[in-house]
Amino acid sequence: MESEVDTSILNSVNIKRFTKSVLEEYDAEIDRSNRAKWRVTFPPELSQRLDRQQGTLVFDAADREMGAGELLVQPGTTVFSALLDLVQKSGTVSHLRLTEDSLQVNLPTVLDESDLACETTDFSGETSDNALTFHFRLQFETPASFHSEEMYSVTIDPETQARLPDLTERLTSHLPQLLEDNDDHAPVGIDQTKVEEAFEEAQQTVVDRSRSTVTEIRDEADQSATERIEEISDWYEQRRDELDEQIREQQQEVNKWQKKRQKARKDSTRRKYIKNRKKAAEELDQLKEEVEKKRQELNKEESEEIDEVIDRNQVDVDVSLIGVTEVSYVRGDLTLAVDSGHAETEVTVSYLPATDEFHGLDCTACAQDLTDGVLPRLCANGHVVGDPCAKTCRSCGLSYCEDCDIEAQFDTCTVCWEPVCQDCSNSCSSCGSAVCTDHAAECSSCGAETCRLCGEECGSCESFYCEGHLTYCPDCEDFHCATHTNACVVCGDIRCRSDIAYCGDCNDPLCSDHSATCETCGDDFCSDHVHTCTICAENQTESTGQFCTSHAVYCEIGGEIVCASHRTSKTIGDGEVCQDHYASCDSCGIGYSTAELTDGRCSACISLGDTSHEPVPTNIKSEFRSVKVGSNSAYLVILGKKLFGRNKVIVYDRQKSEEVSRQSAGMLKQLLGGYE
Repeated sequence: MESEVDTSILNSVNIKRFTKSVLEEYDAEIDRSNRAKWRVTFPPELSQRLDRQQGTLVFDAADREMGAGELLVQPGTTVFSALLDLVQKSGTVSHLRLTEDSLQVNLPTVLDESDLACETTDFSGETSDNALTFHFRLQFETPASFHSEEMYSVTIDPETQARLPDLTERLTSHLPQLLEDNDDHAPVGIDQTKVEEAFEEAQQTVVDRSRSTVTEIRDEADQSATERIEEISDWYEQRRDELDEQIREQQQEVNKWQKKRQKARKDSTRRKYIKNRKKAAEELDQLKEEVEKKRQELNKEESEEIDEVIDRNQVDVDVSLIGVTEVSYVRGDLTLAVDSGHAETEVTVSYLPATDEFHGLDCTACAQDLTDGVLPRLCANGHVVGDPCAKTCRSCGLSYCEDCDIEAQFDTCTVCWEPVCQDCSNSCSSCGSAVCTDHAAECSSCGAETCRLCGEECGSCESFYCEGHLTYCPDCEDFHCATHTNACVVCGDIRCRSDIAYCGDCNDPLCSDHSATCETCGDDFCSDHVHTCTICAENQTESTGQFCTSHAVYCEIGGEIVCASHRTSKTIGDGEVCQDHYASCDSCGIGYSTAELTDGRCSACISLGDTSHEPVPTNIKSEFRSVKVGSNSAYLVILGKKLFGRNKVIVYDRQKSEEVSRQSAGMLKQLLGGYE
């Protein structure tokens, strides 16, 4: 069979590319200085056919000059046919016969992926089919970019003209090895008409498959051309603007002399300006002619450059047939041995090794083709059926089809509602329902077989127990076994060990309602070993301050237990006092325990003026004419007197060495005895 070139999608540019490619391949001399007419010295392979050694090739009938002996290159012409003959000589025709010996025999995918054990035992070929695989080379070319080349193989059934992509894939993935081992067969002898029809269908397939690639290359070329055309147009528009600017400048020159003429007072001056205006107008007319001529030249140059850009970005598609493979492939019966673990059987299906196609693997109950993806089952009586037509034990996989269901004894698991055979079925010791092995477990306490609805794992140790040996904990809302629960010594309620507390003193177990937490150490205690803040208890606050014996704090004056919110450290000396035994000095406003105040005044204010030996900070002393000082172990109280202005009372923290407060000591306060 001869190779061919797809001429149905060749345009004039493609024909040029095709002609150039063939001539260069055979070392022809080509002069393409004239784009429309090529001067060619033909190679011997063409010169004998054309009966000339040289000639001029044209690609459009309109470019051919009558009587000049120029040769037209178009489909159907002598030159084009001769070029096709050269290409056809390089094509190859191979002959393959594909049998189960030359291709790996596979299992139906649905069986291979099922849980059934399956293997092939025999294949007997009965019929043989024929196909043609056409191998194409596509070249995507633009004069301004790199060439791109792709190879396509298309397989066609010559009898039905159907495309066979599965066979193409199998062939192309193994073709070199197949040709090496299997290329000694005689031609099949397919009818020429059917071969031509198959070739046309293959051509169309290549065209369909290459559209996306062509579109992509054309989009890139169009983008490149558009950008370059915009650059060219911008450049020429700038040149035209420059010409327009020359005319505007000359027109301004004419207008200048016109205005001067109108303003001239003397006749001699006016005549001079008229003469100058006339000369400028003549130069303007001459300039307009030159500009118009130059504009036409620029327009022509711009058009030629844009045409050249378009030609340089034209996408050419060159499609050629480089080989054909005649394929003969067998179709026969494949025998499969199927084993489910409960039954065995043999199944015979129609099999096409060349494409891994199976037919006849049907459900014996409903006749549905199982190769469509329906999960196959093997009935205990040897019937191959689809999953919807079988009842299968979820535990061991034992199946019975609808036709044999009367012989099967299945229960329904009370948990998953799936069928379970009698050998795999258990009876729940609590509710008596049937349960499969996956949803039944043995109680870790009594050993009874129980379903997952009547028992569950302990929330602490995760061991399974029946509901009779589990206790609900309301705190964590989970069930726990006896080992991991305890009862409150006060109310007797049961909690899991994670939610039960133990008194830090007596170790009694306590629920969350009857345990108290020490605010200081965070340990739990019973009511006998916890102490409550007196003030919190009196006010009945929600966050009652509670403490263990080791961390209870007592007021130094009243002896009450006080929490951190209701106690204050003494100002002088160690210890804590409650809020009722803490007050501010009436004179300086500093807080003290009530035992440290005398008639509402602190010792520092009372001793004001009696402790002259106390040093007053220099920065404070320098502010006043004279100072008086009173003190205790915590503070200095300083009365500073000024010659003019109000006197000041300053409280100074001795430990921090900083001023705490400052206030005016008015005359009225001094008269009342506050300060003397």
